[in-house]
Amino acid sequence: NGLVYEATTMTFFSRIQHRFLPVPPDGTIDTVTFLEAARTIVPFFDLLGPRVFAPVKSDINGNIEKLQTKYRKDESKYSTLQRIVETEIAEGTTRAKNSATDALLWLKRALEFVCVFLEKVLDGEQDLTKCARAAYEASLKRFHGWLTQGVFAVAVRAVPYRKDFIKALRGDACVGEDAILSEMREHVSTLSANVNVLSKFYRDKNQDTDQTV
Repeated sequence: NGLVYEATTMTFFSRIQHRFLPVPPDGTIDTVTFLEAARTIVPFFDLLGPRVFAPVKSDINGNIEKLQTKYRKDESKYSTLQRIVETEIAEGTTRAKNSATDALLWLKRALEFVCVFLEKVLDGEQDLTKCARAAYEASLKRFHGWLTQGVFAVAVRAVPYRKDFIKALRGDACVGEDAILSEMREHVSTLSANVNVLSKFYRDKNQDTDQTV
């Protein structure tokens, strides 16, 4: 019974089994750990709006699958995300259809959206529509054509009220908002560190394209 009770009193963040890890001193990011953690982010979009954010979830899952497919081809060779991209650069395949480089780029941008959104929540912004709009403008908007921007404009307006969002994060746990925000801050810290390292890597390798979809 104790185990059942514990399982039903966990917040959204404490239920996450695979977490983003601090980036090691050499700056490399383990492929398996990162992809497992990225997959746990997908349910986050259900809290914002399961129907309107369904395309985002589908895009994230698709990019994770592309990267996992690449990794399985040579698990030793592709043990880090940087090795995957560097190999495709050497082979001249970064712009090929379904390239892992492109998949990671879009996955990074989606995670950047999550980062900025949660950072705005942590800053105390009460209007989650403003949080979502700021996150979209900082991460994805400039890479989207007018049609995709229109889809996101609808999604941004459909996000819940802050109190309902916090309630959803709380789940059945008997904890206050401060405890939830503390967990959120911890997750944002490591997620942001991973995203920042990848952003710098893509800039350094001239792989951060301005191509729109």
